[in-house]
Amino acid sequence: MTLPSPDGRRRTVRLVRPAQPAPALAPPAAAEASGPGPAGPAAAAPGGTSPAAAPSVPPVSPPLAAVRTPAPPSTVTALPPSAETAAEVRRVNQLVDDLRRHWTRTGADIAGRLRPGVDDAALDAAEHRLGLPLPAGARTWWRRVDGVAPFRSSRYRAQAPTVGPGGWVPLRLADALERAGGSAVSTPAPPGLLPLFARDEELIAVRLGPGSTRVEQLVLADDGEGYQHGWRVSFELLLSTWADSLLAAVHWLPDAHDWVVDPFALRALRNAHLLD
Repeated sequence: MTLPSPDGRRRTVRLVRPAQPAPALAPPAAAEASGPGPAGPAAAAPGGTSPAAAPSVPPVSPPLAAVRTPAPPSTVTALPPSAETAAEVRRVNQLVDDLRRHWTRTGADIAGRLRPGVDDAALDAAEHRLGLPLPAGARTWWRRVDGVAPFRSSRYRAQAPTVGPGGWVPLRLADALERAGGSAVSTPAPPGLLPLFARDEELIAVRLGPGSTRVEQLVLADDGEGYQHGWRVSFELLLSTWADSLLAAVHWLPDAHDWVVDPFALRALRNAHLLD
């Protein structure tokens, strides 16, 4: 730039432009609150160096036991004892009704000679005497039928009516207790068994104790000092087999006051061995 001087000369003055200040460094950006992940992006370290990146940890798979699909619950569940007992009582009551209907239909002697059943007090007293509980099926039977009243078939002979199949006579509860404890005229039943039906010196006895009602055939041993065990079945199966036989194989003869068996029809029945 040229400026005038006092002596008339021109002088050149060099203008020096002031240096521009260096731009200030921007402060490091704050981590965004909404940054990816719980920690957000890492801030720059002093001196312009970036911090070391955190090592990545691969996801850990859960153990097999944790991801295994549980097995579906079983659809077959055991009934509680009270429900099982109630179901057995209903079935035995139905079978007793079936037998009584068949006896009435055929005009069999037993239909008019059945004794009324006993009450719960008598059954409880029997359990106290035996020291073991009576199964529900046996209690139900004696509530409905307490044996039969004998009739006189001739001037000198009294005969007890039978159920028909096998010629079995229902016992009174009092008679059953005598046979369980032994008497002068009979061999005592084995321990844990109470007779329900009798045929001469053979017995059908119920197994005492809790649970479903099981019956056994007891045949007098050759020496007369004890019994041999025959078949063992549920009480319901025995009664249902008797009811089926009265429809097809065992018939009442009114004139003879006795039962007659059709052997061919008998062999066709299931569980025919329970009718011998």
